[in-house]
Amino acid sequence: MKTRSRKHILSLTLLLAALMLKGTPAGSQNPVTVRGQAPSYAGGEITFYRYTDYITRDTTHLAHSTFDSTGHFSCRFQVEHTGKVFTNLGSYQGYFFAEPGKDYELALPEKKEKTQAQKLNPFFEGIPVHLGIERGERHKLNFKIYRFSSAYEDVVNKNLENIRGLSRRRDSVLLHLDTVVTANHPFFNNYKQYTLAGLMLPLGRAPENIKKEYFASRPVMYNNPAYMETFSTLYDGYLMDLFSDHGNRLYWIINGLGSYSKLDSLCRKDTLLAKNDSLRELVAINALNEAYHDERFSRKAVRDMLKTLASESNIGEHKQMARRMYRREHVLAAGKPAPSFCLYDADSNRVCLDDYRDQYIYLGFCTSKNYSCIRDYKLLENLQEKHRRHFRIIIISSNSFKSMRRYVQHHDYSFTFLHDGGNDKLLREYRVKNMPAYYFIEPGGKLSIAPAPPPSENIEERIYRKMKANGDL
Repeated sequence: MKTRSRKHILSLTLLLAALMLKGTPAGSQNPVTVRGQAPSYAGGEITFYRYTDYITRDTTHLAHSTFDSTGHFSCRFQVEHTGKVFTNLGSYQGYFFAEPGKDYELALPEKKEKTQAQKLNPFFEGIPVHLGIERGERHKLNFKIYRFSSAYEDVVNKNLENIRGLSRRRDSVLLHLDTVVTANHPFFNNYKQYTLAGLMLPLGRAPENIKKEYFASRPVMYNNPAYMETFSTLYDGYLMDLFSDHGNRLYWIINGLGSYSKLDSLCRKDTLLAKNDSLRELVAINALNEAYHDERFSRKAVRDMLKTLASESNIGEHKQMARRMYRREHVLAAGKPAPSFCLYDADSNRVCLDDYRDQYIYLGFCTSKNYSCIRDYKLLENLQEKHRRHFRIIIISSNSFKSMRRYVQHHDYSFTFLHDGGNDKLLREYRVKNMPAYYFIEPGGKLSIAPAPPPSENIEERIYRKMKANGDL
């Protein structure tokens, strides 16, 4: 009996071990090791990230390390596929291409803090720098991509003022760039090929020909930035291409039916997408991402379609993208709680969103360095004077605190300015990609119009319709 028990326990142990190994991603068996020494960063920190995907461009944290007193750091992380990894280094955004199981000794640029102008710009991500790899990289992936990119920039940057002249030499230019750096590495060869495919468009190659040769009958390369950048160049705006071909039927499919299967049927009419299920579905996901931010389409319908796609797609990458988009957009949907904040006004008073829980708020994100914002401020002043009994206007400013205070004192606007405190997290929570950006929040702190039109686009009518529907007018 004891022998049988021991055998039974051993069998269970082996079974559990096998299941654990089966459920472990391939990349996790081969961690990436990154190290380096840069005295100018001594005592600081470094964090590595990658994009979850190139449609949402959400980032995921890979690893974090501190520099010791001599500027040395070391860390490890997992990647399942070769891809781009980046880190924020003051004024720079350093990046390199990591392969599963490889060790990298990075050469970091001399530390350079962000300038005041860079700190004020919420969209400044850092000057991109391809980080050098010490020891034995000369014939490997990063060195090859660096050399190819340098040759590409040398040719293209010299001809920015004369693209027409460059296009007359298109074949010789493409041949030169295709042969200037060669390597027996699939990721590099695809990177080079799709970088050149992206160059073909400004050099006069018809977009349909590029789609046919490089996308229609080839697999999707989700982790290759050159592929995905060229994909975006060719397929951003595809929603309007569908409208041009199918007119109001597109609106009916999205706004009326909320049917992903019908949208897929429309995309199948495109002969370059009909036989490539992965590409067609990626194009549809990209189109839904655009539709969500287009006021002509119902955001609820788009979210429902994303939810359907996430549950019914047979492609793992697409299921994850759709889920991320659904969760991300769901957070800022009308009826959801507005992300909270506590910031300081020009008189250094602490002001929180909760302070206005019994009021309607027209919330804007702006900077006085932006002409559109300056133009909107005058319209906002008229709105506030006219409707102060009905709603409050709050502008979250991305200027420096001193600059915001001077601006407020000089103009004496009646609406409220709050300083963002360098709070990038708040900008991310409100999905502020461009300024100005606006939201309308109802009593209780829920989003009512998200995002809201600017004051130049008849926001009064939209606000009053909402207030009337709520019984507050």
